[in-house]
Amino acid sequence: MDPYPRTWAEIDLPALGRNLARVRGLVGPGVKIALVAKADAYGHGLIPVSRYAVRNGADWIAVATVQEGIALRDSGIDAPIMALSPMLEIEAEQAVFYNLDIVVERVSTAVALGRAASSGGRTARVHLKVDTGLSRFGAPVEETAKIAQEIKAIPGIELVGISQHFSNSYGDPDATRVQADRFERALKECAAKGITFETVQMANSAATLRHPEMHRTLVRVGMIAYGFGPASDEMGCEPVMTWKARVTAMRTVPPGTALSYGGSFVTERESRIATVGVGYGDGYPRSASNRAHVAFGDKTARVVGTVCMDQILIDVTDMPEVGLSDTVTVIGPGATAYELAEASGTIAHEVLTRLMSRVPRRYDFGRER
Repeated sequence: MDPYPRTWAEIDLPALGRNLARVRGLVGPGVKIALVAKADAYGHGLIPVSRYAVRNGADWIAVATVQEGIALRDSGIDAPIMALSPMLEIEAEQAVFYNLDIVVERVSTAVALGRAASSGGRTARVHLKVDTGLSRFGAPVEETAKIAQEIKAIPGIELVGISQHFSNSYGDPDATRVQADRFERALKECAAKGITFETVQMANSAATLRHPEMHRTLVRVGMIAYGFGPASDEMGCEPVMTWKARVTAMRTVPPGTALSYGGSFVTERESRIATVGVGYGDGYPRSASNRAHVAFGDKTARVVGTVCMDQILIDVTDMPEVGLSDTVTVIGPGATAYELAEASGTIAHEVLTRLMSRVPRRYDFGRER
């Protein structure tokens, strides 16, 4: 019995390993690589992907939240794990207990971590985030050295790192340079006060490719590791995920037939319409209605009518070979994540991370189990 009858995602973990090897070739042996595995590893599966990555090229795992870090520790991963997003002070005890590296922007968060660490006879590892221009999270550049001094003096705290995040390191080199200069200024002001860092991180995926001078001691790679995004294309990285589904129903309808909810598509000719077992309840974007396509090998079929919670309709009038139970490529060769993202007015990041848990992942571990 095939355990994946309706829709599933195939995760090629050896491709992930090869992509990480490409990153290693870029950064060299002296720079650490952090695989960004937040949001369920961009929809690929947090725990299987992270386990494979730490055995095949990743030195660190970066997540968004303390909860994601806890899930990794509970799964037995003992590699360094960094939580990138703002941590609430009420999470300090768990963050310390699970030995997570925490990125902070203010002294009060570090105080909470230090208190939790001291009460448990532990040390909290902290990285100071600098806001160089994204205006989302981080200490002001001009206050970085002062905040670093105060954090360093907190009992139970080890200030091990400093970081920042680019707003558009692929598409705007001028703005990227401005941000990098601000970060360098913060580093110099810290050094003038005798503060140095074990871990200095600037580069995300695109900066890892385009700005080797910004690699510093650690790079954070997300989309290039998973084989998506323009930087990934430049590097020759391989997509790790292929999303598939099956044809679950077939019908031939006359001209003038309204299809799906609201009749948003009306046939102009006698049409052969296939129902495919995937919908917005699986993460397929409803905004792709009447705009996206799927693939059957080297042929494509248009999505027609409104995307439903559990199904989409596709026009296979010119593909008489398509029948019940045939496999459709939703994301993969012939129907890329970029194309689906463009059809639905978003980015590939969102298309990948919105895959729901009811879409089972089929993992290919290659020779490693």
